[in-house]
Amino acid sequence: MRKTLIVAQSEFATLVRSEAFIVSVILMPVVMASSFLLVRATKDTTDYKDRTFAFVDYSGVIAEPLKAVSDMYNSSTGQGAGPLVRKGARFIPTEVKPDGRSPDQLRLELSERIRRQELFAFVEFPKEVVDPASGAAIKYYSDHPSYSALPQWLRATVNAIVLNERFRQASVDRALVVKLTKPAPIEELGLVERARTGELKEAQQVDAARAYGIPVAVLMLMYITVMSSAPQLLNSVIEEKMSRISEVLIASITPFQLMMGKLMGGVGVSTLLAAIYISGALAVAQYWGGYASAVTPAILLWFFLFLVMSIFMFGSLFVAIGAACNDLKDSQSMMTPVMVIVMLPMFTWASVLRAPDGTMATVLSLIPTAAPFLMMLRISLQPGPPPWQIAASVLVMATTVVVIVWAAGKIFRTGLLMQGKSATVGEMLRWVREK
Repeated sequence: MRKTLIVAQSEFATLVRSEAFIVSVILMPVVMASSFLLVRATKDTTDYKDRTFAFVDYSGVIAEPLKAVSDMYNSSTGQGAGPLVRKGARFIPTEVKPDGRSPDQLRLELSERIRRQELFAFVEFPKEVVDPASGAAIKYYSDHPSYSALPQWLRATVNAIVLNERFRQASVDRALVVKLTKPAPIEELGLVERARTGELKEAQQVDAARAYGIPVAVLMLMYITVMSSAPQLLNSVIEEKMSRISEVLIASITPFQLMMGKLMGGVGVSTLLAAIYISGALAVAQYWGGYASAVTPAILLWFFLFLVMSIFMFGSLFVAIGAACNDLKDSQSMMTPVMVIVMLPMFTWASVLRAPDGTMATVLSLIPTAAPFLMMLRISLQPGPPPWQIAASVLVMATTVVVIVWAAGKIFRTGLLMQGKSATVGEMLRWVREK
């Protein structure tokens, strides 16, 4: 055990002094903070280029209201809120009369004008657009399918005009309908509590940042820490193997002790990295909204427990790959499946966030490779998973860690001294089965 701790101490010191660790500590927070500030700075920045579109009004009731609304919209300054407040480009309508031309001929002409960049788009309002029983659709034509601002504006504006015309034809007071159909607001609240003094404590309104933002931040922090720490073990093993340092080391220490020392050093580095990130994140969260209290000591304890087990699990896989390969080029193809396994939970976290107590969330959080991410997400969400599910997740993951560390130890023992051709997956499995 003493030799293992010596290796762990040496590995920890080496990794902490490495450029990768320094970059992770300094550059990552800078990148994340810069990204946050950039999003805030550019969230209201949009396209202000004029968008001229043509429209053909076969109904005879859309043209004039549309021109009036567009004039009001285009003349607004972008201040305040409301459907007639311009938030981006000006939308300039140009009416086109059929003048005896067939719809197909007119569409072709307008399409050619778009190709010549005389127009941005054109719209057709069918004759039956006001009739609710017709089901006639408004047709929007453009060669910019990714641009959504104009069609969204048309959808809201034209539908309001159509509704007004339908109410007018039905002799119904639109203002009265709007008043009677005004929806009742819903306030999302927590639960009522009884204070220690015996008085009832009013339920607090749900804070989205506290309810969803903190759990997602915990998930992302776990992912960033694992991805920053575990792959470094592969590089460390390959560098020592290529420089023949490992041959010298195993003369005085067993391969398993060497591997465990590296894993323990990796755990120390990841724990230190996570502690730095968490300290900074809590300080920022407290400064911006007093959200630091949302991260309870229990969440921190579970976080570090899952982090330690995940580094042992994924780190063992990377160590085994490093021992089986002779250079970084060969290791790239073998480490891809492991990287995919680490990344897979990140494709499902949104579904778990929507229904953390659902069957899918429960099953996914019990999968050993996904538990560090998805179970931590569920623990951070109120009210949290049942204790038996957390215990089951820890047990399954701990068992998996033992199995993977044992298998990686056998691969590490054989592959460490192997030179020349890198091992295949089949050969690595054979090494595991050998006694």
